[in-house]
Amino acid sequence: MIATVIGQLAGLARSVIVARTFGAVRAVDDVSIAVRDGEFFTLLGPSGCGKTTTLRIIAGLESPDTGGQVLFDGIDVTPVPIERRNVGMVFQSYALFPNMSVAGNVEYGLKVRGMPAAQRSARVREMLAMMHIEALAQRQIDQLSGGQRQRVAL
Repeated sequence: MIATVIGQLAGLARSVIVARTFGAVRAVDDVSIAVRDGEFFTLLGPSGCGKTTTLRIIAGLESPDTGGQVLFDGIDVTPVPIERRNVGMVFQSYALFPNMSVAGNVEYGLKVRGMPAAQRSARVREMLAMMHIEALAQRQIDQLSGGQRQRVAL
């Protein structure tokens, strides 16, 4: 499995110093990662080695064991909720809304965050252009190839 995390906080470094235990299983054991602004960061490894758990901790979907920290530019964001961390993740198995168009899927997170409609529309166009999928904006997800779906998920 390959998992990727992309950070969008301009000028901020992200670092993680964590461990995570589930019952008697140590899923993540003293991982320390540093990612600079603008970098794409990928974890690659065998099943069960803690990739997903580590990325879920960075995104705020999981909490590290006591004493673990997720730092953005030296600021501890461990208690910051997922919607305020501004971190995106795409796994090999990505989740898209099948009832929405490509543009609707791209727009969804911006709408949930309360971005005004005009600004949302401009940002969606920008993201579609960046992924070279502008022509697919009105297509439904089930009409896309696997690679096209992955670009929508990004």
